[in-house]
Amino acid sequence: MGEGRNRIVVWALRNARPTLFLAALLSRLILPIVHYSGVTSDSVTYLSMARGMLNGVGFVDIEGRPTAKRPPVYPLFLTGMLKMSGNELRGVQIVQAILSAALAPLLFEFLGGRLGRGAAFLAGLLWAFDPVSIPPPAYILTESIGAVLVFLWYLQWTRTLRHSSVRGFLWQGVLGGVLPYQTMITALLHLLAMVATFFHRPRFWKRIFVSLIIMIIPMQLWAWRNRVVLGEETAVRSGGFGFLLWATMQYDFPWLLSPYDPRGAMIFKQEKHVYRHYPLSEQHRIYFRKGRARFFSDPVGGTVRAIKGVFWSWVDVPGAMKSLDRFPIAKAFLRVANIVSLLLALVGMGRAWRVTEGRCAIGVLLYFTFFHMWLYPIPRYFLPVRPLLALLGGFGVGTLFPRK
Repeated sequence: MGEGRNRIVVWALRNARPTLFLAALLSRLILPIVHYSGVTSDSVTYLSMARGMLNGVGFVDIEGRPTAKRPPVYPLFLTGMLKMSGNELRGVQIVQAILSAALAPLLFEFLGGRLGRGAAFLAGLLWAFDPVSIPPPAYILTESIGAVLVFLWYLQWTRTLRHSSVRGFLWQGVLGGVLPYQTMITALLHLLAMVATFFHRPRFWKRIFVSLIIMIIPMQLWAWRNRVVLGEETAVRSGGFGFLLWATMQYDFPWLLSPYDPRGAMIFKQEKHVYRHYPLSEQHRIYFRKGRARFFSDPVGGTVRAIKGVFWSWVDVPGAMKSLDRFPIAKAFLRVANIVSLLLALVGMGRAWRVTEGRCAIGVLLYFTFFHMWLYPIPRYFLPVRPLLALLGGFGVGTLFPRK
């Protein structure tokens, strides 16, 4: 039996890339195969914009009015997928599953020369079978494609730091410009990365500057569209992040910031009131002003709320607020698996910090942690950086089981 197991291990390592891809893909196809719809209340806003594009009327809301409620990249992705699949959402789910699964062999390829094939293969498996990352491709939401784009941007950044080629800076600028229109929280990520790159490679300041200029191009195009169509100066999306800041400062949550907690009912009642009486472009200013005032009236309390919220957002899992209440065993399993992933990543941080790629991964995770702690931190918002958690987990495996 031992000899047979060794043969399987040897075969899997020899065929690591297809093995990891198939393992990740099959696990992510389960929900589409059983006809899980994947449509949530947020999904409708993306689908209305995508179907507006298909119908030739542009980005519109569910009532057919031009909108910038959501950034444009995911609606554009949905437009293409719905066109290819004949308006079938399962086609969207399958493509998202394929793209998400492709990250498993990419992790193996990236870590192979740094940790050895064995530890790199295990890192790929961490992503392939991460129970928190398996369901998102089945949802019509941004997080699955966001994870792909964040990881591709990260790979390009580490390559740029190593080789500093002109083409690398150009591609990173393109990805840095696209990212905020898929995952809004990344709006400052490329800028801060280029600042760090300048301190690491100051003689390439011209290339860094060009990369930043390229990043700004999508922002200018989207802002121009919103100025012409909507008559407003919207750089990313109407409504901004003001509500997220205000809600975080208002809710003394004992655990996650939950829309199902009766103690937070006032927040969502107020949201509906403001939505009825003010345009989206005004809502950000209203919420931001009130959220800032709330923080400065009690900065210690506001900071504690933010830290507590982001802590539980990392420790708990999407759906824990209510969706998984009917499945207590599944909820417990997901929580344990998530904590194991976090601990393995923490173990790997020491070794990861010794190399450029590891420091970059830690930096991106800290970026998400710091910014989301003030902006309605819930577990779903951290899904785009879970591939980097698997990457640090690979360093954790390499730490616990070093190569002889």
